[in-house]
Amino acid sequence: MPAPALLDATPLAGGHSDRGIGAALRGLLGGLRALPEGERPRLLVREGQPVPEGFAARAVRWPAWPLHRIPDPWPATRGERVARAAAGGAVFHATQPSLVPAGRTVVSCYDMIPAAFWPEYLGGPGRAAQAVAYRRFERRLRQATLVIVPSGETADDVVRLAGVDPGRVRVVPLAAPPAAAPEGPAPAGPYVLYASAIEPHKNAALALEAIAATDPGVRLVMTGPWSARRAARLRGHAARVGAAGRVDWLGLVPAGRLAALRAGAAAVLVPSRKEGFGLPVLEAMTAGVPVLASDTPALREVGGAAAEYLPVADPAPWARAIARLAGDAAERARRGEAGRARAAAFSWQATARAVVAAHREAARG
Repeated sequence: MPAPALLDATPLAGGHSDRGIGAALRGLLGGLRALPEGERPRLLVREGQPVPEGFAARAVRWPAWPLHRIPDPWPATRGERVARAAAGGAVFHATQPSLVPAGRTVVSCYDMIPAAFWPEYLGGPGRAAQAVAYRRFERRLRQATLVIVPSGETADDVVRLAGVDPGRVRVVPLAAPPAAAPEGPAPAGPYVLYASAIEPHKNAALALEAIAATDPGVRLVMTGPWSARRAARLRGHAARVGAAGRVDWLGLVPAGRLAALRAGAAAVLVPSRKEGFGLPVLEAMTAGVPVLASDTPALREVGGAAAEYLPVADPAPWARAIARLAGDAAERARRGEAGRARAAAFSWQATARAVVAAHREAARG
């Protein structure tokens, strides 16, 4: 029986197609491609966007929007009607907050970070347009037939923060992106790796405070997609806490280079105040690298007993854990093997099967 759904793949045409929603969508498509052809949804794509192999697609014209800080008005003013018409009578699977049409809809909600930290992300007059758009997204979540979330913590958040009926929420974990071949040498000497954005909830300042308090021979390597403004602010914090000379600020690096940096690290640091799932934890475990993570529900859901969990606001335990792992190769090896075993429990094939089951459930509803 064909899967009665149209899946929004238009995020793959944007500038963030390899990160965030784009990375999750690519992984899901890989899992769906492994299913029989009749079980795969059709894809909604933009005109001119390559169609992933193995999928039928419906192309729509999505006008370019040049402004960064003002939400694109096309999805709400025209796009929702276009998407609903493209789906016909089928379920529409929304994968991005800006395009969630009314009607029979399954919505992938990866996190509720903006709602959980409203003043930092959406508060103030300069963010009024983004706040209005996000409130619209929350209304659409409440109206959706089903809401797919990657963790129990995010399931609780969509109920608590967006008012979604808990009976319409389905937890479907993600999996790790395909591993890239390592490129280039690892830095000399022991180091730990922070590989993420530096938005407020990522809590990157804690990593700087921890490295400043640990053994002088250990360095912190930082990579990620950073804005110049936030990076400058973080460098200032490093100087204030005494970490400036012990940090390698690499910014966004290719996937192969990141794989090499991860493989050579004594540990990967994930100090987030909150996450929707925790892909950095899963990527590190897949690579067999120990993980030091904040003690938050979603990160525990991903890491299980294989990661070490530390306070979200106290750098001292982080500093001690960094020093211990940097100096103990046997413990790093044990923790790495435990991480690989834990990571094996996550697969895009399992994610894809659960998504198709949600499509069928929504079609019956």
